[in-house]
Amino acid sequence: MVEKEKIQMRKRNMKLFPIYRMLSWDYLFFYTTSFLFLTQIKGISASDVVLIDSFYAIFGIIMQLPATFIIEYLGRKKSMVLASICNCLYMLVVMFSNNLFNLITAEILSSLAYGIKETADPALLNESIPPTKSKSRIFAKINQKGISNYYIINAISTICAGIFYDINPYIPITLSLIINVIITMISINFIEPQEKKKKHNIQKYNQINEIKDSFTFILKSERLKALILFSAITVGVISILVNYEISLLEDFDISAKYLCLIFAIMGIISGITTKKQEQYHNRYKNKSLCLLLGMIGISTLIAGIAGVAAKTYYVCILLIIIAYVIRYACKGIYYSLMEKYLRNFANEEIDTKIFTAKNFLGSIFSGIMGVVASFLLDRMNISYCMIVIGGMTILLTILMRQYMKTRVGLKPEEYSDQERKYDELNKI
Repeated sequence: MVEKEKIQMRKRNMKLFPIYRMLSWDYLFFYTTSFLFLTQIKGISASDVVLIDSFYAIFGIIMQLPATFIIEYLGRKKSMVLASICNCLYMLVVMFSNNLFNLITAEILSSLAYGIKETADPALLNESIPPTKSKSRIFAKINQKGISNYYIINAISTICAGIFYDINPYIPITLSLIINVIITMISINFIEPQEKKKKHNIQKYNQINEIKDSFTFILKSERLKALILFSAITVGVISILVNYEISLLEDFDISAKYLCLIFAIMGIISGITTKKQEQYHNRYKNKSLCLLLGMIGISTLIAGIAGVAAKTYYVCILLIIIAYVIRYACKGIYYSLMEKYLRNFANEEIDTKIFTAKNFLGSIFSGIMGVVASFLLDRMNISYCMIVIGGMTILLTILMRQYMKTRVGLKPEEYSDQERKYDELNKI
């Protein structure tokens, strides 16, 4: 790729990415009403809905390897297009499914789509930014702009979904399908940042050896192991809470319209705090991640206790909402901050493998924790489930804080040459 083409590629990709991220970071018009849609329209129990999410995580583990080969073979852009098409098909299957088996099967499409997206999306952005000392800051700024705008759009779509759900439960999922069609069209307009391969033969790419060498590096990197493990735990906890939080409020017979309004406000809070991740990082440094997870654990514990008390004192529902505000504020900062940390010291040779390793371990933890969450919900009230998950999260935070203390958050010069093997600045 000549210099002029590179400049054009960078300009277009960096301009398109926030728009693409805003619409595609997660399903719009879907969550909140999807829980109600599955339980009320499809007749699936709350514990089975949580179990479906566990299958998503299990399929996510299985799909990581094919997702990696797809990205390396097709490139970042075409892989993103394929992922968007899979999401469209997923919406169609959910819309017309009439039993639990069909819904579980549909998770294969969604897990493949997000297995590709969670690796290809940040990799495309990372490789579209020129190698400079401020690359990490530029990456974080563009990424957080897309995520922040997603939360705002999601808040609006969530309110609309609640209103439309009361009119016809199929309207929100139809709108989600339309958004995914638009995302597919946007992804077609990206320019592939990598040099084109001369021979399109998987064996001649030596992908297996490349992947093996990359994962060997990741396993030897104390910094990456700590970050990936922490990410897996955090994503596992957040994936549980998505359905738990809705179920807790639904337990008090709050209508779909008001549920959507509440979670729309939470989305706005996440969007606002996403923009503050740089200030947050500058203030708390290497304590940043553990403080976020700890606050998520504490807020979950408070929500569970308030849920028990609200059976007698209805005003405690307000305390649940406050706990949710804390959790969503932490969530807004966490995702953009974690992607920023993971891409530090990474170039195009290693970035997709790092994100793949993160997704792989995240899927394992989400699957395990999802099964535990479903088991708990089948045997006790949702409020007590929240207490258990909150206490478990606090304990994991304490353990991870000790493990990460000497591995994450050091100055660049304090890391070994091996840790910075793929650092682009070493080549400048």
